[in-house]
Formats: sequence, C-alpha cells, structure tokens
Amino acid sequence: MKQMLVIFALFVLSLSCGAAEKPVETKQPLVWDAISKTNTAKAGDLSSRFDFVVRNVSTNIVEITDITTSCGCTVASMPENPWRIKPGETNHLPVLADLRGKTGSLFKDVIISSKAAPQQLHVMVNIEGFAGTNSMSKEQMDRVWAQQMAGVDRQSVFSRKECQSCHLTPAFGKNGRELYEVACGICHDSEHRATMVPDLHALKTPIDGSYWSNMVAHGKPGTLMPAFLSREGGPLDVRQISSLVTFLTEEYPRPSVTEGK
Repeated sequence: MKQMLVIFALFVLSLSCGAAEKPVETKQPLVWDAISKTNTAKAGDLSSRFDFVVRNVSTNIVEITDITTSCGCTVASMPENPWRIKPGETNHLPVLADLRGKTGSLFKDVIISSKAAPQQLHVMVNIEGFAGTNSMSKEQMDRVWAQQMAGVDRQSVFSRKECQSCHLTPAFGKNGRELYEVACGICHDSEHRATMVPDLHALKTPIDGSYWSNMVAHGKPGTLMPAFLSREGGPLDVRQISSLVTFLTEEYPRPSVTEGK
C-alpha cells in the first residue's frame, strides 16, 4: 500500500512538472507603438498631448468597450463607441494632460477596457519650471484648456462635470431660437469665438437637405463640433434637433446642392 502511494505521488508530481514546462502562450491581438510615453513641457504650456498608435495584428475584429484615465485632468477618447478595430487596421489614440497650475513630474494611467485585449498605458510629463502661463487670466486658461480638450474628445463638453453647466444643462427643455442661443450661440456667436469655430453667417458653400440635421445630430469628426443627439452622448432629443434645424435653415440660408452636380 505504501509503495502504491509513493508511485501515485510521483505520478502527480510528474504531471505538475510537465505543465510548468509547457506554459500556455497567448498573443496580444493589439500591438501598441509604446506602453509608456514621456513629454517635456515648457513654460507657457497649458497641456501636453500624446499620440498612441495601435495595430490589430489578429484575424478578428477587436472591440474596445471603454477608455478611462486615472485622473480627471487627463483626457483620452475613442474614435467611436464601441471602438472596433478591424484586422490589419492601424489607428490612433490621442491623450491630453492638463498642466494648469502643476509643477514637477506628472504620472497618469490610461486604462483600455477590452475583453480580447485589455491594456494599461502610461503617460509622464516633465514640467520645466512653471508650466502654466502668468500672461493669461484663469478664465482665459480655462477657455484654452476646454478648446484643447475638445480637440481630443469633442463630446467632453457634455460628459465632463466642469463643462455641463454651460453646454449641457441649459439645453434641457428648449427649442428653436432659444435652444440655438444656449446650445450653439455660446460657441459660434461668442465674443471669444475660437478661430477653429466657424461663423455661421460666413458659410456660403452649397449644402444638401440633410446637412444641418446631420451636423447637429452627429457632429463632425476631427473638429470641435460634438454630436448633440442624446444616444450619442448629447443633450437633445429628435424633436429638439428638428426645431433647431428649422431655425438654422431659416436664419442661416445656404445655396442648395444641385442634384447630379
């Protein structure tokens, strides 16, 4: 009996050793150009921008369901939600760190949520001396930061708490001209209108019948123009958007695109 127990123990030991000698290898479907990146900020910088490049090296679509950061002063945005990266596709993830009032070194994490390819990226900013700017008032710095942040995540004006009192809440329950004034005019008609925000009175190029509805509902990727439709993270329902489109069509007439040209 004792001899049988010894043989059984040796058998179990051999199985465990064999398993240790043959680890299961898994290949990440997403390859990032770097997991960690470092920038150096100069005096006068209000933010520091990073660009991570990712490539899908697998034969399947990889879905990223969410991207979060370790601190609210760092912004990262998916090109779409969910972010579906096709086989062989290369794409970019911009990350922006807020440097207002900060000195020394800044360390932040960017957490990629994905069933197939979870990842944690890291950004670091070495701040040389005073990285803010004493030539701007706090109001000016806040405005510039908001513009830079919207360049990375155009929906941030609706999702970030510090932006909601100006860009989200005032739109609730309003329609037509009143809605335009609180939701659109705050940027397009502002005394401090950013150079990248167009003056709607100056737009003369022809448009088709769906131009205003598409622009208001879905925004314009690659610009500061966010999507106002509620299911895309905006504050407006379909009825409000329809009232806004009616106002824009009457207030800002544009030549129509000729069919077939």
